[in-house]
Amino acid sequence: AQLDIPKNELVWYVMLHAVDQFHSEFRTYPGYFNDQVETDIVCLKVCVNKHLADWGCGPVIKDNFFHEMCRYGAVEVHFVEAYVGGIAAHEVIKIITGQYVPINNTDIYNAITATSAMFSL
Repeated sequence: AQLDIPKNELVWYVMLHAVDQFHSEFRTYPGYFNDQVETDIVCLKVCVNKHLADWGCGPVIKDNFFHEMCRYGAVEVHFVEAYVGGIAAHEVIKIITGQYVPINNTDIYNAITATSAMFSL
């Protein structure tokens, strides 16, 4: 039901799972080679649809998400790494000191819109 909501960060969670599956099948990331981007988009759609079928969902993800995942070709962006590292350090401090409540289950950060959302999956 969450995937039907426009601009929901859970879509990126599904896309990242599909990228992991893509990498395990093809031993490369989608969009890594510029001449294979279009074929990678089709293969990534197949991976996403497999995940959604396993979870009992229909194909609800729009094409622009597939193009975006293949466009960047597994590039690691330094400010996203810094954000995730800061979150991880903050959570470790919460656990060690026993103060505050740690993140419960899954936190998805969308660097495109600078938003994050927490889900209990």
